Amino acid sequence: MFRLSAVLVSLLLTLSACTEFSSGTYEGNAQSGAISSFGSDGIRLRHLDAINALRAERGAQPLQLSAALNAAADTHARDMSKQQRAWDFGSDRTSPQERATRAGFNGVVRGENVAETFKSELLVLQTWLDDPASRASILDPEATHLGYGWYQESSGKLWWVEVLGQAFPEPVVMAESQ
Repeated sequence: MFRLSAVLVSLLLTLSACTEFSSGTYEGNAQSGAISSFGSDGIRLRHLDAINALRAERGAQPLQLSAALNAAADTHARDMSKQQRAWDFGSDRTSPQERATRAGFNGVVRGENVAETFKSELLVLQTWLDDPASRASILDPEATHLGYGWYQESSGKLWWVEVLGQAFPEPVVMAESQ
């Protein structure tokens, strides 16, 4: 039994070594192929770094990535693809706030930016920065957290979602005196 387990573990390790992610920036389907061959953590961190650099230039506090907002963004990107419409409402009529709360975010959604494109990760950000309303949400001084997600169709079309939120402060727990 041990030998069979060792063989299976060895096989899984070999297969996982074959699924390395591409390094570098995702340049769009025409140049980079499927976005799934790139690590989602790398894409999210590059996006966060670019936004935090802009925010620092404007004196705004840096944002932190939020797993809950990432999940809400990923879910909404897939839903927009099903709807074939880049907008802020879910097919079940949920708002960005409802989706963030459902995903476990404890705070207020300050903004949501969406896009439908074949563009690269950096061109999508530039598109949002060129739009005054999207830019305002990215630079909102009250925002504390960021979620970033996408869904790619087999045609290569990408649906991008960026969610900016303001987390509620963690409650202070007072130690009981004895």
